[in-house]
Amino acid sequence: AITGRIFEFGFSPNKVAVLGQNLILLINLVLSAWLYLRFLRQRCSFDSLERWQTAYLPLYSIWAIVVVLFFPPVFHYS
Repeated sequence: AITGRIFEFGFSPNKVAVLGQNLILLINLVLSAWLYLRFLRQRCSFDSLERWQTAYLPLYSIWAIVVVLFFPPVFHYS
């Protein structure tokens, strides 16, 4: 939905921030589902799912830093 709004109305800081967050969440959910299915089929341990989730957490912080530090100059905030 957000890509449709970007194509229809153009870029804005909020739309780009949401699109980036949605992509981060999509990757997290897809790989978490894959690991969870493997866990349910007893092909991997729960530790691998837990390690994936905790290793992925810094990416949310990195995206927040990108939004805070790089969005103002890119979108000409004063």
